[in-house]
Amino acid sequence: MNKNLVSIIMNCHNGEKYLKEAINSIFNQSYKNWELIFFDNASIDNSAKIVKHFRDKRVKYIYSKYVKLGIARKRALDNCKGEYITFLDCDDYWDSNKLNLQVNELKKDPEVGVSFSNSYFFKGKKKKLLYNKIPSDGLIFENLIKKYYISFDTVIIKKIYLDKLDHKFDERFNIIHDLDLLIRLSMIVKFKYLNKALSWWRIHDNSFSQNKISIVNQEKKVFLNKLKKILKKNKNKVKYLNLFKLNLNQSLIEEYIVSKNINKFLKMFFKKDTYSIKDFILLCLAVIPGGSSIYKKFKKSW
Repeated sequence: MNKNLVSIIMNCHNGEKYLKEAINSIFNQSYKNWELIFFDNASIDNSAKIVKHFRDKRVKYIYSKYVKLGIARKRALDNCKGEYITFLDCDDYWDSNKLNLQVNELKKDPEVGVSFSNSYFFKGKKKKLLYNKIPSDGLIFENLIKKYYISFDTVIIKKIYLDKLDHKFDERFNIIHDLDLLIRLSMIVKFKYLNKALSWWRIHDNSFSQNKISIVNQEKKVFLNKLKKILKKNKNKVKYLNLFKLNLNQSLIEEYIVSKNINKFLKMFFKKDTYSIKDFILLCLAVIPGGSSIYKKFKKSW
């Protein structure tokens, strides 16, 4: 492991459109001790040509046949030599001081293993902050299973804590690999929040598609079973599992809203005891005329 080196993992599948902007934001960092592990996940566009244009020994290009993102993250991680690990998607970009500020934060406290920051969600010229209020940090396991609120492009992790996990990325997950990893890390180490918007996360038209939300919910169900095993001997097992079930229920409600399959939700609601009256009220608010703004307000408060 190379001390003070930051390993940046960029997984790419046909990401040519914004790739140059993403890589330029790495080269523009005020912190220069980094390596870029570029994992080309069977791209057939000009992604390889673009990344190879950056003739720099810090850039490492890896080509693979197509695999799930969890597998791609794991294979890229296996090639990292840095003391710190971070991730940037090929359609997003960073503030030029991101690495410098977050590495300095991680150096301040040996008990902190993960740094995360605020970020902008943007589409065209419109942008919105991820956090309007300062989120919880420190030991945040209970908070994360209740509501996963960290944007993965803002995260920098001390590799020594990744090495303490029995596995890093779960190869079964294509979307919630970050949720799985960070929740398990939150069980063993403190997180530190930096109240600056250091990342820009691009919104696409299909970012919240019905199919994607459905896959997320399927993967969350797999993670719930995994969590049962992880918490097998934990005295608060029932409490934590119920908190994650609430998290899952909220996601399922959103899936039914996007798909407009209200009948399916109602059938499940009356068949199972995993849904609360609160869930039912939120669904009703979301679908009645003029209720969407009330839904958003109540969802935040609940």
